[in-house]
Amino acid sequence: MSKLSLLKAAQTPPTVTQSRVKRDWMDATYNKHAYQCLPMTYANVYGWELQLQQEVVVEWDGSNTPPKILSGGTMGDQVIASGNIIGMVSFRTGYSFRTEEPYSTWIGGSPNFFVDGAEPLSAIIPSSWWPDPFEMNWKINKINEPVVFEAGMPFMFFNIFDHTVLEEVTIETDSLWSDPELVASRQKYGDMKMKNQMENPWTWTKGIRTGLDADGNRIGPAFTGLPKLDEPK
Repeated sequence: MSKLSLLKAAQTPPTVTQSRVKRDWMDATYNKHAYQCLPMTYANVYGWELQLQQEVVVEWDGSNTPPKILSGGTMGDQVIASGNIIGMVSFRTGYSFRTEEPYSTWIGGSPNFFVDGAEPLSAIIPSSWWPDPFEMNWKINKINEPVVFEAGMPFMFFNIFDHTVLEEVTIETDSLWSDPELVASRQKYGDMKMKNQMENPWTWTKGIRTGLDADGNRIGPAFTGLPKLDEPK
């Protein structure tokens, strides 16, 4: 078990919760079809999000200047967002992040969440030893048009990872066709998917969820539900 410490550096910092599974664009797909993609919905919730306290509207003229904060940049005496970097807006998290070795904090935009006219930057705080509160930056892509960051949106996503693992990974390549048994299994599963799509449109065969191949043989673990992460009390 590992511990993540969030050290408050603001009177009223943003709410921190497990990242939400819901996405407006996924809701808008036919019969909410996008939610049937387990790898994507799993990514949606595999970490925590910071929620924006109020709507922030910014605009950038495309020059070598920071964007202007049109509204929502402050909440009382507390700064919520500021334009200090060329073409970017910075959001105050109000927290310093601390983890235990060998864990670091991965920071970025919430998976599969989009803001019209802006893209989130990603960062890693190694071992989370840095004492200053973090600022989350978004690159503005629209020129001379207001970009709206809605109240309550996840303006930052983060999770922790063991930073020693990647350096120990070895990569080898091979051909799928070098394993005839695997090729035959995948072909059979593909035929089953095609048949299901014809007989039951807009449904998935859910092999990733069951961990079973076309013959019902177990080739992977069964999915037992999306993870439930601890949240600050």
